[in-house]
Amino acid sequence: MVTAPNILDELRPQFDAACVATQATRDAIPTLWLHRDKIHGVLHHLKTGIERPYRMLYDLTAIDERMRVHRDGQPASDFTVVYHLLSFDRNEYIRLKVALAEAELRIPTIQSLAIRELV
Repeated sequence: MVTAPNILDELRPQFDAACVATQATRDAIPTLWLHRDKIHGVLHHLKTGIERPYRMLYDLTAIDERMRVHRDGQPASDFTVVYHLLSFDRNEYIRLKVALAEAELRIPTIQSLAIRELV
């Protein structure tokens, strides 16, 4: 049986420079830390540039990291913006994280990635 490539392996050829780190998680969801200026391009690629795309932004949240003690290889951040995406075709999730410093709490909008279809 041939196994499908891991989504992180699919992203590396095009976005390796955008990647800050990967993160092992207990829930086994592929998790990737990105530079803030690369998030829009990676999200666009995951939605439209791959076979079996991630078409659903399942959750968008933020974490206050200022009291976190154990970073375990994670980038330094005061806050983390977290995007959870779902691919119906793959039946799997991917998690993207962007580290933000308190002095620079800005992140590009992804509004242009919203589906705009006429009903």
